[in-house]
Amino acid sequence: MEKTSLNETNLTWSLVEEGLFEYPLANDQLSALLASHCKNCGKTFFPKRPLCPFCFEKGEMEEIKLDRRGIIYACTVIHRNSPTGIIAPYAYGYVDIPVNKVRVFGLFTGGDPLSFVPGQEVELVVDPIKVDHQGKQIIGYRFKPLS
Repeated sequence: MEKTSLNETNLTWSLVEEGLFEYPLANDQLSALLASHCKNCGKTFFPKRPLCPFCFEKGEMEEIKLDRRGIIYACTVIHRNSPTGIIAPYAYGYVDIPVNKVRVFGLFTGGDPLSFVPGQEVELVVDPIKVDHQGKQIIGYRFKPLS
């Protein structure tokens, strides 16, 4: 049976990209990014990969959920609207997820874009990042400061 895309069946929202995180969430479920972990060498990759670039065919990949907490490695603020419709100013950068030993790229939310700095602790949120031309909410992942 062919899997139906969530983006094709939902009229009010679309995922920024399927397979990056679980959505929709159950009432008490916390969001998590979905990654690949190589059983051979132990390296973790986000977004998921079908093949380990270090082990190639020798590595068997398994899907894992990344820890929700991380530390900003690098960040910047953009002062122009993005071609994809994200309104400036906005911040994005790299977040280290120490538990999984992986670095991920993402947008930041929950504060003044200039308030995000390397070394700051952040937590994953999955929520609408914009509205498309058809009025659908685009659901994506971002990182917010830990309070």
